[in-house]
Amino acid sequence: MPITPLHYPLAYLLYKLNEKLSLPGLIVGSMLPDIEVPAIILLLGTQVPDRLVLHSLLGAATLGTGLSVTFTVLMYPPLISFFLKIDKRKVEKKCRLYFALVFSCFLGNLSHVLLDVATHTYNPLFWPFSQFTPSLISLTLEVHIILLVLLAALFIKQHRNLEKLLVGE
Repeated sequence: MPITPLHYPLAYLLYKLNEKLSLPGLIVGSMLPDIEVPAIILLLGTQVPDRLVLHSLLGAATLGTGLSVTFTVLMYPPLISFFLKIDKRKVEKKCRLYFALVFSCFLGNLSHVLLDVATHTYNPLFWPFSQFTPSLISLTLEVHIILLVLLAALFIKQHRNLEKLLVGE
């Protein structure tokens, strides 16, 4: 997805379906795979695909989940509390290392990869086993519009309570 924050509504929806999940883990997991795009462009240039390991099912389940857990536990609390003035202890409580956080990071990564199948012509879902890329690219505009409307609706509804949108209940 060219606009990484549009992955947020799906993370929030997953959280609302089961509030035992970690919203910070879902958020970080749903956005983390896109860190490989600028990294690949900086390291290898634009002559190679800008999606690889983290945009595959295997990479999302392993490396993506591990990186998401690390970032959620170590970086999410200080960043959210510093920039948005949310009580750091509340954020740390939601970002402590436990099974629901790891599973949430995994679900976030998986949701990112599967959503990108509908919005990119190249998404190496089965890397490294196959370069085949299933694509539903004809849905790109519709998916972007739906996610943009959902993102706007969430922030309009909860604009006074960012803690609820970024940390959870």
